[in-house]
Amino acid sequence: MNDEEKRALRNAFGSFATGVTIVTTRQADGTPRGFTANSFTSVSLDPPLLLICVAKSAHSCDVFAQAQHFAVNILSEEQRAVSGLFASRSAEKFQLAKWDAGRSSMPILHASLGSFVCARHEVVDAGDHFVLIGRVVDFTVSSRQPLGYFRGSYFTIGLEEPLVNAAGASGGISISAVMECERRILLEKQAGDTYRVPKAPISDNSLSGLVATLEASGLRPKLDYLYAVYSDSETGHHGIVYHGTVAGNPPETMAYFALDTLPLDRVTSTAERSMLARYREEFRHGSFGIYQGDEASGLVHRVADRRPSKH
Repeated sequence: MNDEEKRALRNAFGSFATGVTIVTTRQADGTPRGFTANSFTSVSLDPPLLLICVAKSAHSCDVFAQAQHFAVNILSEEQRAVSGLFASRSAEKFQLAKWDAGRSSMPILHASLGSFVCARHEVVDAGDHFVLIGRVVDFTVSSRQPLGYFRGSYFTIGLEEPLVNAAGASGGISISAVMECERRILLEKQAGDTYRVPKAPISDNSLSGLVATLEASGLRPKLDYLYAVYSDSETGHHGIVYHGTVAGNPPETMAYFALDTLPLDRVTSTAERSMLARYREEFRHGSFGIYQGDEASGLVHRVADRRPSKH
């Protein structure tokens, strides 16, 4: 391939969005070494294997080719600057970054989304790179948001949360969630034996306010993805709805309902009634999406697949 074709191929490879890692090890005299990479892949659970690809042109190529142990640090969104530091050839990487020595003295970076310490399993020649396969001997994981990489630029996967919170703070927008617990849906009881999906309080109309309200009720909620954005012509308001899971016994003001026994006729909001009916059907077929429209009609943009329910 000529240089122009190589650049085009590299850009094509870059259309695959990835996370970002920093791979670390120690050279023979104990000096820590590391570089930024997005060529990371899990390989096997039995035995526990992963791989990274190292360019033969990399400054630390020989060190990693001979290393008996190495570590992979999966970066969180707050580590963008650290990623840039380790992508450079700075001699002060480990003086500027915060890290600790993990198992086998491998450098583990602070604030990482996760880390894996590996023993060398196999090195495979692969053109202008070599593939370093490691056997996982220790690992950690945290609940931070990941740092993403796409077409040569970083992106933040957790960006939608501050946008949702800002929209909620502007007024006229309710923030709520369809909360699932073992094929049951959590609903809030209202006056006149009616129901609604759990909502963030007016005093803290945000995702964190919604979670705090559920936690204050003795539940253990976890929001996962945006489920619906709609306008309600009945009230003149707009709604942002997340999907989530929840555990724990509900208080007297809430109740779980099996999908087949959802009291749709007692859900006062037409928009919520339509949304819950859609969720029930999507759950049965294992295909979920984001709804955009009003309380009567709109479009569903499919974003996730789940195994169809057997019930």
